[in-house]
This record gives sequence, C-alpha cells and structure tokens, in this order.
Amino acid sequence: MKRDVTEAAENAIIKSELVKKISAPVDSILNRSFQTTPLRPIKLLLNGSWLGHPLHPLLTDIPVGAWTLAILMDIVGLMFHLPQLGIASSIAVALGIAGALAAAAAGLMDWMDIDPAEKSVGAVHGIINTAATLFFVGSLLMRWRDGWSLNWASFAIALVGYLLVSVGAYLGGGMVFHLGVMINRNAYRNGPSDFKSVIAENELVEGQPRRVEVDGQPILLLRSKSAIYAVGAVCSHYGAPLEEGKLMDETIQCPWHLSRFSLLDGSVKEGPACAAVPCYDVQTVNGQVQVKMRV
Repeated sequence: MKRDVTEAAENAIIKSELVKKISAPVDSILNRSFQTTPLRPIKLLLNGSWLGHPLHPLLTDIPVGAWTLAILMDIVGLMFHLPQLGIASSIAVALGIAGALAAAAAGLMDWMDIDPAEKSVGAVHGIINTAATLFFVGSLLMRWRDGWSLNWASFAIALVGYLLVSVGAYLGGGMVFHLGVMINRNAYRNGPSDFKSVIAENELVEGQPRRVEVDGQPILLLRSKSAIYAVGAVCSHYGAPLEEGKLMDETIQCPWHLSRFSLLDGSVKEGPACAAVPCYDVQTVNGQVQVKMRV
C-alpha cells in the first residue's frame, strides 16, 4: 500500500507540466553556468567525487539533525518552562539553515545530470525543502526579535518547516531507493573469476574502445601503445556506455556527463562520478584476449 502511494505521488509529479515549466529554466541556467565552463570545478567539488561518495546526502544530515534538535528543545523548554533553552534552540535552527543551503547547492549540482523523470521529482523535492528552510528562517527572525526567548509562535512556524522537510526527505529517499538516482551502476558486477577469452587480439583497433560481454558483464577493451586495458563498460554515475566515450591519456571520458575513469585501475579521475568502474586483468593467449576481474 505504501509503495502504491509513493508510486502514485511520483507519477503525478513526473506527469506534471507545471513542474517541467518551473524546472526547465533552472536546469538550462545551471547547465550553461557549470557544465563545461570555468565554474565546472565548483560543480565537481559539490558532486563529491573527491569524497568517493555523493556530497549531498552527507550535507542533508546537518539540517535534519539540527532542526530535530531544535524542535525537541522547543517542546521541552515550552512545556517545562526552561527559557534557557531558547538560545540553544535558536543556534540549532541557524545551524540547520546553513546546512540546508549547503545541501541545496550540492543537490543542484547532482540534479543537473539526472534524467527528466527523476528531475521532476527532484525539482519538487527541492521546492519543498526550500519552503521548509524559509519557515525556519522566519522562525529564527522571530526568535531574534524576541531576544532569543522561547514562544509558541516561533515554535509553530518551525514545526511547519519540520513537517515540510520531512516530506522533502521522503521524496529524496524515493529518488534514491525507488528511482535509482545517484546509485553506483556497477555495485553488483562480479566475475569472471578466471581468465576467459573475449575477442581475437587482431580485432582490437589502436585507440578505439570496444565493448564485449563475458558472463553477462559488459567490459570495455582498449588497445593503446601496445598495451590492452579492460574496465567496466558502464559509467558508475548514470549508466552511460563508456565505449562511446573519448580516450584522454590513460583515461576514458564518459560521453554523457564527462566523468573520467583510469584505464589502469578503473578509479575516478574526474567527476561527477564518485564510484570506480570494475577493472580486469588482461592476458593474450594464442591470439585471444582473455580477461578476469581484478580483486
């Protein structure tokens, strides 16, 4: 039943023309500003490639945790007449606002790269969380006006913000666990555990990526400077076919979002991808290229 409700909500958002009209201009501005411009390093920093994990979900814990603490301190302070909790609660609200702004910046950099259906859900997720943040800003201003004292009015505004951010978090969770946004596309790749022949060596053209499959695993082969490299053929970021990518030194560049992966070990050399692609050991036997997964 819960899944039906989630799917119904997501489908309604995906089909909404209003959401598309609202999000399209923002998407266009972000892509023109950050995708292939001098500002791209900012995007990559906020994507979290350097962390080995998307940065956005880490940052979202700050506002959720801070605002949860603020709500609890408000309740305790108001019910048990503890005015000394007013300043502490206000600090928690302010910390949550700062964390929400950072999370929004990272979220926008991730949002640029996702497909239209998920992008619509992400837009509503962002709009709801923005509204929640504005409620907390309003609550903080009331606390400041009242000398950081506790009162039911500022608590009520904060509570509305907290309910909104909970809805936003629910949609965010659905994007990851239901729609598969920002997951590692190679999380369950395995094998072959022993060398297996995949192609004749003379079929590989110097500098031209070639996709093969062995035991159901898509593998990219590349001959470069007398060496043969083998890595996963699926970009870990969003599933792009890496055989359609561009060879850059000893890396392969994703054709969709320009992530670069090392041909030597599959590691991420440039984001927005955060997870490495599988890497394979290669040998040539009787004119046949053989590969096995590196462990």
